[in-house]
Amino acid sequence: MNVKQFFFLFCAVLSSFTLTGQVSGNAAIEAKINEFIELTNNQEWDKAFDLIYPKLFTKVPKQDLVDMMVGMEADGLLLNMSNTKITSTSAPMKVGNETFIKVNYTADMRVSVRPNGLYDAQKSMMAIEEQFQHTYGKENVKLDMDRKQYQIKANKTIMAIQADGADWTLLEINMDEPELMTSLLPPTVMETVVRTQ
Repeated sequence: MNVKQFFFLFCAVLSSFTLTGQVSGNAAIEAKINEFIELTNNQEWDKAFDLIYPKLFTKVPKQDLVDMMVGMEADGLLLNMSNTKITSTSAPMKVGNETFIKVNYTADMRVSVRPNGLYDAQKSMMAIEEQFQHTYGKENVKLDMDRKQYQIKANKTIMAIQADGADWTLLEINMDEPELMTSLLPPTVMETVVRTQ
């Protein structure tokens, strides 16, 4: 896995499990998000990724995501989320046997670098800061070198997806990877739901 892929997956996972609050009109989605949060807070990655849109794993093996998160923690990159707020949801859109709802949200994220861990070097920390700035916007990322901590104000989007008779699953929307997004979501969803503000 190359560096760009790693940071795309890292940011997707980082953002996906920060959601809290009320999803307007859909208690089932809220329950699924809360379940995902609980599992990730307990580092139960295998169970947490069972809640991700299964089609993603045709592009990126589930075990790669599990290994990435376990390895990231072992190497000394620690995550903390707060002040999460869902700002809007789209109307449900049904395509084939699947229903799609876009959820926009904001969150404060803190990423700490463990002293003497793999990332505890200025060059590594600056590279991570640059990637976070690319993902979240330069004005939304602050690096405190003394505390070895990134403060991030995220404005993100996640798609809740339900196949007929199945539970809701979650997919982080990241248009820095347009080919991946178009391979996972139907064209009508991309044009009508994803690419609209």
